Amino acid sequence: MTRNTIEHDLRRIDDILLRLCELADEAMLGATQALAEADVTTAQRVIDGDRETSALHRELDNLVMYVMARRSPVATDLRRLLAALRVGADAERMNGLSRHVAKVARRRYPRCVAPGSSRDAVLSMGEVAAHGAALTRELLATRDVRLVGQIIAVDDEMDRLHRTLLAYLIGPDWEHGVEPAVDLTLVARFYERYGDHTVTIAHQVHFIVTGEYREPRPRVVIVPPRKQFLMPR
Repeated sequence: MTRNTIEHDLRRIDDILLRLCELADEAMLGATQALAEADVTTAQRVIDGDRETSALHRELDNLVMYVMARRSPVATDLRRLLAALRVGADAERMNGLSRHVAKVARRRYPRCVAPGSSRDAVLSMGEVAAHGAALTRELLATRDVRLVGQIIAVDDEMDRLHRTLLAYLIGPDWEHGVEPAVDLTLVARFYERYGDHTVTIAHQVHFIVTGEYREPRPRVVIVPPRKQFLMPR
């Protein structure tokens, strides 16, 4: 066996991880559209997209186990393989959270899940989720650990939006009833957890590159420029 053989397998593993993150990004963009526009066709497309994600995740698990058992990986290879299993699990969970959002949109169709000002909240959380996913893909492709701090900062913005939306739902300005509030509470949690998984992936890539789990502090908060949701006054 040559070193080129194991490198070929490791490159395929990297390709799978990138594709899983791409699918997660596409799914959350579609789920956000379905939720904000009561678009049941897009919601169903997101839900049906689970097949490719599941197939890729199975391929990833099988390939990692094969390399461990048959390719005699050295210490740095094992670090990449173990981290790849964790990254794959997080990317699959991101896809799952996107489907949860889409299922809420499908269940409430033809009614819009996000009435009034809450629609801006959903769009803002969707934009932040897409931004975090894009940075995560870039980190996987380039292994530039300086991006880790940016991903953490984007997740901090997601947490802010999450808190702001929940405060709006329980405040005096919410006038759309209990059922929409429950739906949006669930949806907000799905977005918040999606952001958490991007941070977990970032830490795993940091481990692959440096061998450390150090969590660098973000220097600059980078958020999508179009809109920020604030509670109506």
